Amino acid sequence: MKIKAQIDRFIGKDNRVKAYASVILGGEYVIRDIAVMDSKNGLFARMPYRSWKDRNGDTQYSDVVFALNETSRSAVSDAVLEAYEQRLHMEENEVQEMEADEATALEQRM
Repeated sequence: MKIKAQIDRFIGKDNRVKAYASVILGGEYVIRDIAVMDSKNGLFARMPYRSWKDRNGDTQYSDVVFALNETSRSAVSDAVLEAYEQRLHMEENEVQEMEADEATALEQRM
């Protein structure tokens, strides 16, 4: 199955959640709100979930979308993390180009 991932929005460098992504599966299904998370073991893709309080008042969590096997889970995760890395490098390059343009403009004024 063809998997296409895209980063919908960045959250911030100081947060555990770095970004949110969407994935298109086989050109037929979309999964939104996949979080790119930072942990002590590195980056990972967390599938969307819902939470609720049980009768004891404890918060419980349930995945809304999940893979049925490790191969499928890895394929989605790898696509999301690759999209994140590409978008991150693109953003960094844009910042460097803007800084270079500003430096050039400043030199031309002098």
